[in-house]
Amino acid sequence: MMKIKKLLFPTNFEELSFPTVEALYKLKSSGLEEIVFLFVIDRDEVAFNLTTGFDKKLCDDMAEAARLRFADWEKELTREGLKSKSVVEVGTPEGKILEVSAREKVDIIISGRRRHVPPTMIYLSGTTMGVLRRTHLPVMVYRHVEECGLVVNPFMEILFATDFSPTAGRAFELVKRLAPSASNVHVVHVMTDRDFKRHSQEEIKEEEKRCLGLMGAMVEELKGLGIDSQAHLLAGHTVTDVLACCKDHRTTCIVMGTTGRHGIAEAWLGSASHRVAEQSMVSVILVPDKKESEY
Repeated sequence: MMKIKKLLFPTNFEELSFPTVEALYKLKSSGLEEIVFLFVIDRDEVAFNLTTGFDKKLCDDMAEAARLRFADWEKELTREGLKSKSVVEVGTPEGKILEVSAREKVDIIISGRRRHVPPTMIYLSGTTMGVLRRTHLPVMVYRHVEECGLVVNPFMEILFATDFSPTAGRAFELVKRLAPSASNVHVVHVMTDRDFKRHSQEEIKEEEKRCLGLMGAMVEELKGLGIDSQAHLLAGHTVTDVLACCKDHRTTCIVMGTTGRHGIAEAWLGSASHRVAEQSMVSVILVPDKKESEY
């Protein structure tokens, strides 16, 4: 089974800081060897203009401040037995995240979450959404959680939400790679109102049996990897019930597949996975569908 060896950690030192890095140490059980730090100097901040031209001094000052910060972080990683690399470049955050993730051949991209937003707003329409549209790599929307003053291991109790699609299958492959860092995995499927409207009572019972069978196979596969696992078949609204299940079972991370598509309908409504990432109180790892051409 493939391991999770390398992470890309883009940061502006606000949303993602060093306590986040420390939380990611838990992935050493899943094979983590190296973290690549990325600081992007937004070209709009230092760009050419008719009056001042390119602000080279500002650019150099920002780059030096980032290098010093990363040098301090790298010392801590060395103490943890991890390799590290820092990259400071000028460009657009989305473009550079995609470029560096491909160049460095990372396994997961870490993304910050600026703030909690109301359900009517679409948070993932910015850099994170742009990356998801174009990358084939999992993107972890990190949420810092503490308990009794200690940072919670985000991979300790994983909730895997599935609709049994090929993209969900890709997400399950990631769950198996994360499994050595976890103590428990909850496999969840939500039957929605649409399912009930389409089928008779007899058909619904057959569908429930089918879903339980599919989830049972996943549970047994995870148990074969030495990870305790349970299946939960729910009925209602995907976002609401996934988040409720997360709370009920005190899970520390949610893993879901996502199409990463973007259009008028999604700009208004958003996909279930994006809404979970927006509203979740814990970290969410979104696994994009397989692209025809990977960035």
